[in-house]
Amino acid sequence: MIAACLVAITATSLGQVPTVGFDSTVTGMTFPGRVAAAGSVVYVTDQGGRAVLEVSGGVVANTYPIAEGPVGIAVHPTNGKIYVSRMDGQVGIYDAACALQGTLDPAPMTMITPNDIAVHPTTGEVYVVDSGEHQVLVFSGFADTLVRAFGSEGSGLGEFRSPQAIAIDPVLNQIIVADTDNFRVQVFDP
Repeated sequence: MIAACLVAITATSLGQVPTVGFDSTVTGMTFPGRVAAAGSVVYVTDQGGRAVLEVSGGVVANTYPIAEGPVGIAVHPTNGKIYVSRMDGQVGIYDAACALQGTLDPAPMTMITPNDIAVHPTTGEVYVVDSGEHQVLVFSGFADTLVRAFGSEGSGLGEFRSPQAIAIDPVLNQIIVADTDNFRVQVFDP
């Protein structure tokens, strides 16, 4: 049932494309992990290279070192902030040139292993999957403060075991979380 729901969400949001054409290959990365698009620019996290790569026109335009090791990445559609989850257990907030502006503060919650990140295109809220805490933290994308959190460790509905990825379907207004160690995908309303 969940798989059928996910297929329906994908088809509704993205439409059916009969063919996919090959465009280009970007090389020189050690361990590309996550991608985020911002207009004609795509940012790629390279954990092994401890950098974020800015790809434009199919070529690497810039490489930004992130000593803490980037994992996930998302770009705020309104204010252009770049959110990067890092191997040091923090989510850094960067400007368009990947200069660190600050970090998300999960207080009073804790964040152990922030993984994937998604920004809701309508509300601007920033969703961070914390694999180590088995939860999703939601931050204001403008004030960068914790708004709410959901999930806990377990296998029931709304519970997670090492969630790894998150996506937002703006058409159906749903939050989709890959609940990896429970071998399922869960779908939530905001």
